Amino acid sequence: MAKTKQALFVIFASPQSQVAAGTCYIAQDGTTTIMRSEAARFHSFTDAKEFAKENHIGLNGSTYIGLEDFTDGD
Repeated sequence: MAKTKQALFVIFASPQSQVAAGTCYIAQDGTTTIMRSEAARFHSFTDAKEFAKENHIGLNGSTYIGLEDFTDGD
């Protein structure tokens, strides 16, 4: 059975120019994590932005909202 791929919004906690190996995310508890599986996931940009606001996470060039592809197994 093929895994379904879905793009979800996450909050990255590393510069946009930094890719793959050094990527950090914001977890559901508002802390940073390097574990992609622990990243807080959102179905809309607005939900991610509200989460950042509620958790006093400043969005800027180093901490930003973006799309990440996840599969059913992630």
